[in-house]
Formats: sequence, structure tokens, C-alpha cells
Amino acid sequence: MNFLSHFYFERQANNAEQTLGSILPDLLRNMDRDIHIFPEKEAWKYKYDEKVNSIYYGWCRHLEADRLFHNAIFFIEKTQQIKAYIIPVTLNTPIRPSFLSHITLELLLDRLLLKDSWLHENDFYNQLARVDQDSLVNFLSLSGVQDYAAFLVYFNGFITDRYLGSYRNMEQIAYALDQICKKFWPDGLGHKKKDQLVTALNEYERELAYNYKAIFNEIALHLELHTKTC
Repeated sequence: MNFLSHFYFERQANNAEQTLGSILPDLLRNMDRDIHIFPEKEAWKYKYDEKVNSIYYGWCRHLEADRLFHNAIFFIEKTQQIKAYIIPVTLNTPIRPSFLSHITLELLLDRLLLKDSWLHENDFYNQLARVDQDSLVNFLSLSGVQDYAAFLVYFNGFITDRYLGSYRNMEQIAYALDQICKKFWPDGLGHKKKDQLVTALNEYERELAYNYKAIFNEIALHLELHTKTC
């Protein structure tokens, strides 16, 4: 799941550190794919401070939400459906349709949450702006992240840019997907293929919009029942 989808499960808690924890695994991975930390293996480290523990709690909820999402029938069915729409787009490119369909589903879910007003990106960013950054540094230090100064620069830039709101524009979704692809296949899609992708996504989104909320309801219920003692 992407940033706003994770925030959906934390939005009513109104806890800035918990919200941060719920997206922190992806933020760290986006900044530096060589960062590999596993706070969940040493839970006791994070219990001494309430805000540090809130970050840890959000981290655990992120892992559980992703586990449920990627193992759900919904995920399997929807990525196969998207794959059928985007195979023509990836023809004559090195981009794997299975990779692109996975990322596409996650970004489309964020977009639908925005379009249908289940959340607003300003609430997300405003919560992140209230994060106690000393607690964030403590969490990163306890987790073995040595260059936490670089992450703070990245994190504050992420808040300032507020780019997730642009997902209301399908062209921006296609642009974001192309940028992700370029991390693995430098040539990306190219201008004509991106236009083709926008058309395919607009067609598929009409199908996804009918029942996407079911996966959020399913995961929310599970998190409520199973992560209280994380």
C-alpha cells in the first residue's frame, strides 16, 4: 500500500508519531534502498518513551497492513486485471507488466481515497509536520540508522512538497509510475507510452472504483482486533 492508504488506517487516531510510523518503512526505502532495519525484532527498545513507542506502533501496523494487502484475494485479482490493461503499454519496453500492475494498484487506491473524499492530503501532511523530530531521531538511532540527518532533510522535503495531492490528476499518476520504472529501467516509458498508460488507467479505474473500499474495511477490522498490543 502507498502513503495515503496507510494513513487511512491512522487518520482518526490523530497521533503524529503513529502516522509517521505507518509510512516510515516506505519513506526510508524511497530515500535509500540500502537501508534495512527491523525494529519489530527488538520491540523492547522502543517502550521507554511514549512518542518513540508511537512511531514503533505505527511501524508495526504498516507491516501488518502490507502483509494483509499483499496476501488478499483482492490484491491478486486486481493486479491481474490491471496487468491486462497495461500489457499493451509495456510492449517493446523492458518494463515488467507484473511489476507495473502492483505499483499501479497502490497509486490508484491513493487516488480513489482522495477523489471520494475519504481523506485529504492536508490532514496527512499537517500531522507529519507535528512530529517530534527528536523522537524520530531516537527511533532511527535505536534502529541502527546512522545518517539520520540525511533522512530528516528528506522527510522535511517530503512534507514541503505535498505531491500526493497531485494524484487527483491521472497524468500525474502516469508520471509517478514512469519515475518509479526509471529506477530499474532508465529509459522508462517515453512520452507516447505515458499517454497510452493514462488512457488505460482511466478505463480501468472505472472498474476498480466499484468495490475498492472493501479491502480497506477488511484491513481496518483486522488492525483493530490484532495490533492493539503490538
